[in-house]
Amino acid sequence: MKRFFKNNIVVFGILAVSLFTALVTLRYNKAAAFIELAILAALAVFAVVNSLLSMKHTDEMISSLNKAYDFSEKDNLVNFPLPVLVTTASGRILWFNALFSTRVAGELRIVSDDVTQFLSGHSVEDIANSDRIYTDIEDNSYSVYPFPLKIREEDCYALIFSDETQMRKTYYEYLLSRPNVMLFSIDNLDEIEQSYADGDFDAMRSKAEKLIDTWLSEYTCLVRKLGEGRFVVVCEERDLTQMAERKFDILDTIRNYEYEGKTVGITLSIGIGKSSTLREGEQQARQALDMAIGRGGDQAAILRNGDYEFFGGASKGVEKRSKARTRIVASAIQKLMENSSNVLVMGHRFSDLDSIGSAVGMLCAANAAGKTAKIVVNRSQSLAQPLIDAVEESAGNVFCSEAQALKLIDKKTLLIIVDTHRSEVLESTAVYNEAKTVVVIDHHRKNVDFINNSIVFQHDPNASSASEMVAELLQYMPVKPKITATDATAMLAGVMLDTRNFALKAGVRTFEAAAFLKSKGADTVKARKMFMNKMENFKLRNEIIASAENYKGCAIAYAAIESDDIRTITSQAADELLNIDSVSASFAMFTAGNAINISARSLGEVNVQLIMEKLGGGGHFTMAAAQLADCDRETAQTRLCAAIDEYLNSK
Repeated sequence: MKRFFKNNIVVFGILAVSLFTALVTLRYNKAAAFIELAILAALAVFAVVNSLLSMKHTDEMISSLNKAYDFSEKDNLVNFPLPVLVTTASGRILWFNALFSTRVAGELRIVSDDVTQFLSGHSVEDIANSDRIYTDIEDNSYSVYPFPLKIREEDCYALIFSDETQMRKTYYEYLLSRPNVMLFSIDNLDEIEQSYADGDFDAMRSKAEKLIDTWLSEYTCLVRKLGEGRFVVVCEERDLTQMAERKFDILDTIRNYEYEGKTVGITLSIGIGKSSTLREGEQQARQALDMAIGRGGDQAAILRNGDYEFFGGASKGVEKRSKARTRIVASAIQKLMENSSNVLVMGHRFSDLDSIGSAVGMLCAANAAGKTAKIVVNRSQSLAQPLIDAVEESAGNVFCSEAQALKLIDKKTLLIIVDTHRSEVLESTAVYNEAKTVVVIDHHRKNVDFINNSIVFQHDPNASSASEMVAELLQYMPVKPKITATDATAMLAGVMLDTRNFALKAGVRTFEAAAFLKSKGADTVKARKMFMNKMENFKLRNEIIASAENYKGCAIAYAAIESDDIRTITSQAADELLNIDSVSASFAMFTAGNAINISARSLGEVNVQLIMEKLGGGGHFTMAAAQLADCDRETAQTRLCAAIDEYLNSK
């Protein structure tokens, strides 16, 4: 009876008011009053009967649910110790117990036809397909468990709410307090030390370290100095999240540091390891730091679950090769050659002048070690056919196909990979997979899918080209290789290609390598002729340039042409687009099969490597590429523009 009166309090209120009105009418008009009383009695009987039927329906529903889920009579659904709500499959609320009203709904108005207000927007169908869902109601968190049932042949669900507010707070606090290991390393202290007096260098180094320490003091970190410009930091996940939200702005602070009114040019690299233990975290932090430095420095790399996340990378990087290290690497490579049965040299697919030029240089080294050597190349796809012809005319048959190379491989074959460090873009992955001993020589910024089984990994993202690196290695080999004028010209052509005739990314070591090659008879005129085009290709290149559109300072062109030299023409068009005023980066696209290929170039203001990485490619700060599989022109351009936007917004 208590539940009956409580559930029908509004009905009884209306009946009371109506009865009072009828009594007032009785005083003035008995006939009208009796009619009103008769109607009122009929309505009262109807309301009571309807309410009793509704209560009976509810009792049947509760009894059905008790029976369906084997609740005992004593602990039935009405007295269930957790909040319960019963809803139809369409989301209409049929019933809820007192605990739901007081603990879950609270002061919220319960709308009978909308159960989603208590399910964080989830529908009943979402719940039906799940074991449980999570919902937040005001400041509390709940797990909602669905129990299906039938009420008068209608599909319904009893939703049991379990308050997990405190448990979830504890869980989130656990996640936020997880420790992460960070390694800080100032990239170029050695170069700065050579450029300044001892007193000035000490002042600059101390100031840079102070800037790092001040930045870290904003967080609850444990900081220990490992050496000059090197720190190990242990921080909580909450602090790392804040650092990432600030995009590790300490990178900008260090890069923009001025000494006596002049920007010093110091950059910082950070490696962060996230793992379940501190030991594993420290190992991953070292890997992440190596990756950050391998990509040119001036950036932070986070390694978690085998995936990298990068921040920064705004500067071009500085030369920091050590001649002592170059001598050690050169000696090690020659030793490997001497202990091998034969040598194979291989570059990337669609080999260019730098790939072939650097391969020719390593061929000279192999010959000096007294070993038979071949360069693996796919002639039909090579972009350096004039250079291949010139080398063959001078040195004979030194090139071989994939099939020929596979026949030459044995257990003691040495494979030298030049101008790439990614297995997926090699001239032949089959040759790579068969070779047991591998050496890598590359200058491209490090990708996460780098070749990690090499005996020697000579990688310098600050070198202009692989040909420059090879020319430097040849100078320090114990047994000096015999370098012909054609060999020197081949390597010089590779340097000229990647520096755009010494205009971009040409450092001191670049000119030293060029001087060495010139002393060996390199002919700049012959090297320049390697770049010459046929008249038809020249016209096609201009067609691509004419189709270019300017998108936020980036020229985007599509090669709607047919040519066997489309790759060369497209890359040349991308180079030429940089000559247009107000263009800081260029992107030239062409279709190959069912994929769109993109050649990206810049003059240094835009890091096209980061843009291409967002599309699955990679490369250099000023020269990169990507391939979009199963993609048409419109989709490719949309994705490219989105990658440009993301890059510009992150700066």
